Amino acid sequence: MLRFNVFNFLLILSILCYLTRPVLSDCQDVATFDENFDYFPDKVFFDNDNEGTSVNSGFNVTYYNNYIILTNKKTTETYVLYCTATPPAQPVVDPAISISNYIQVPVTNVVVSDRSFISFLEILGEEKTSLKYVDDINKITSPCLQKYSYLYDNFNYANTTLVSSVDVIFTNQPSSTGGKYVTISYDDDTPALQKAEWIKYISLFFNKSAIANDAFDKIRSNYLCHLDNLSEVPNETKKTIAWVSLESDGTFTIESSFFYPNVTQDAAAFLLNPQITTDLAASDLQQYIADAYIVIDMSNLIPKDSNLDAWKNYFGYNQTSNLPRFLKEKLLFRTHKLLNSYGYDDWSETSASRPDLILQDLIAIQYPLYQKNYIVNWFNNFAETGDDVVVSADNCNDSTFGLPKTDFGTCAPTNFLGDGRDNNGTQIINIGNDGGNGNNNNNNGGNDKDEKNKVNPGVVIAVSLIGSLTFLGLGAWLLVVTRRKYRERFVKLRDEPVVQMDSVKEKEVKEAKEV
Repeated sequence: MLRFNVFNFLLILSILCYLTRPVLSDCQDVATFDENFDYFPDKVFFDNDNEGTSVNSGFNVTYYNNYIILTNKKTTETYVLYCTATPPAQPVVDPAISISNYIQVPVTNVVVSDRSFISFLEILGEEKTSLKYVDDINKITSPCLQKYSYLYDNFNYANTTLVSSVDVIFTNQPSSTGGKYVTISYDDDTPALQKAEWIKYISLFFNKSAIANDAFDKIRSNYLCHLDNLSEVPNETKKTIAWVSLESDGTFTIESSFFYPNVTQDAAAFLLNPQITTDLAASDLQQYIADAYIVIDMSNLIPKDSNLDAWKNYFGYNQTSNLPRFLKEKLLFRTHKLLNSYGYDDWSETSASRPDLILQDLIAIQYPLYQKNYIVNWFNNFAETGDDVVVSADNCNDSTFGLPKTDFGTCAPTNFLGDGRDNNGTQIINIGNDGGNGNNNNNNGGNDKDEKNKVNPGVVIAVSLIGSLTFLGLGAWLLVVTRRKYRERFVKLRDEPVVQMDSVKEKEVKEAKEV
């Protein structure tokens, strides 16, 4: 006889529910489509989330069961991302809003016109299957994309047939032609963490919001951990950093857009920010940056001029013996440490998605003792020959190519007090041999102490499903137990009269014998 097993019953029921539940692919199938089912259970979330909006983010997200309303707040472009076979006939949108485009998701045929978007696709694990076209293959620094360059090609924007065949074209400038173009709006006026948060925007096109949320939270925790570790560096020992650039017209700029004071101050330094920062002559620039502790050059120099002698010639230091301290102490840096074989830098491709590494780099060039084993990613010491690294296909990690990236390093909370030296390099405070640093020697940073206690919608759904199945299983178990008790009681009632009749007969026989 088969015995009822509650565990097996729940297991079978769970499997049946899992196999029969609607999935995103069912959204495009008329036979399986359910308009009441939420085909986007994983939602992007923000700090102080209010229905997919955030004051600090560059975009708004509104969810419906089978489509998403996505708005770029800077360009005011609005996209309808839908999973159904055809676009929704009447999406719920403010009548005053003009819809820029309808895009079926998930997309699988993607064009990237700005290579800084590539690193976001790599974090999401879409670089192998979805990336089909780039602006210029020769500029790519990603080792795996160099190795597997046959998977994608240069894009011909003039080929209208090709343009119409792709799913989406990610661009950094709004397109007057509309169509498949989607604008991603971050620039030098965007704070570092806000740049990284655009991974959530991009993830919506691939239905990978859970991956984006997790990656951004880890990167953000890394960043905030290192920021907090240096929060008690005394102001009198903080260094002054100048970000400079030679423009195409021969004038100079001292960078002051919001990104630069943002990351500089978070790295426990002061930004050199005079009243006049643009259209500077070489003599004016020299006067302003003379007292800078560190100078970071952001100029777009051609390869033959990417050397110290050429730089000194451009910036007017070639005919003077009275060099500023940052040149004497070899504290002139550029963001060209990682280059591909064509001389294109990785900073332009990867830094937007990894502000935690930008921050650690800035800390490292000021305070090498903060993380003693840390290897700087992007800032090369321009005065040191051979301080750049050529990245190639040989550096590709095949085991993670095409998979979501989950390892963003770790960060140990510590109280780092700097080096005790002022901006001139004079020791004015005795803070110990290691600057108060404990064992914070991790290369890529990271920490959970500022992790937000957010509940993943997928977890809520899973818990609800398990709870429902458990309740259903208990109900079934009670039904079986009740039925079994009833059967036992029925057997007793059925057999009891026989026992009673036997007892009566025995009594009658006994009485007859006595008579």
